[in-house]
Amino acid sequence: MTVSATARPGDRERAEHIGGFLAPGRTDELWGTVYPGEPHSKARPRFDKEGRAYKDPADKQAEETTKWWLRQRWRRAPLTGNVSLGCVFFRSSMQLIDGDNMLKHVADAGNGILWVDDSQVTAKYVEVQLDPEHPRTVLVVGPHVSTMRRGTDNTRTCPGCTEEFVPSRGAQVYCDADCYRVNRRKAVRS
Repeated sequence: MTVSATARPGDRERAEHIGGFLAPGRTDELWGTVYPGEPHSKARPRFDKEGRAYKDPADKQAEETTKWWLRQRWRRAPLTGNVSLGCVFFRSSMQLIDGDNMLKHVADAGNGILWVDDSQVTAKYVEVQLDPEHPRTVLVVGPHVSTMRRGTDNTRTCPGCTEEFVPSRGAQVYCDADCYRVNRRKAVRS
């Protein structure tokens, strides 16, 4: 597992331990990095006077910064199937911050970089620790074996046109209604 130069003593071992939990037997396929600085927490949605939701400017800036960092470290195409994500957030203070919101920030920032969409994340691990002198995020990402099907793990071949498609529901056999109708007519004629 690759872990960046900004890692503190013990970060690599912690990342390997998380990797063993998230992807047992597949730790050679995991990737890790250490993102320096105070971990950011995703804010609740904000609403304008007309009731429309908008993104908090501080949230948007933090997400762009995290995206930039991930682009610098991740040198591959986004993962396309099920993904496991683990983070250890080392905070500089005892302020009550929800680990789920910090994980959501990383998941959103990883869209289009680490994975196509964060809905592919089928295994998650989050831990919050205190380190006043060296706040950082230890991040571990890799493929995840799951009975849930996400991304390219959820493609099927249409029996009518033989094209690959992502079903919108579990029982879907044909790529779309037109293909179903055409092939249904062929079956009735024979």
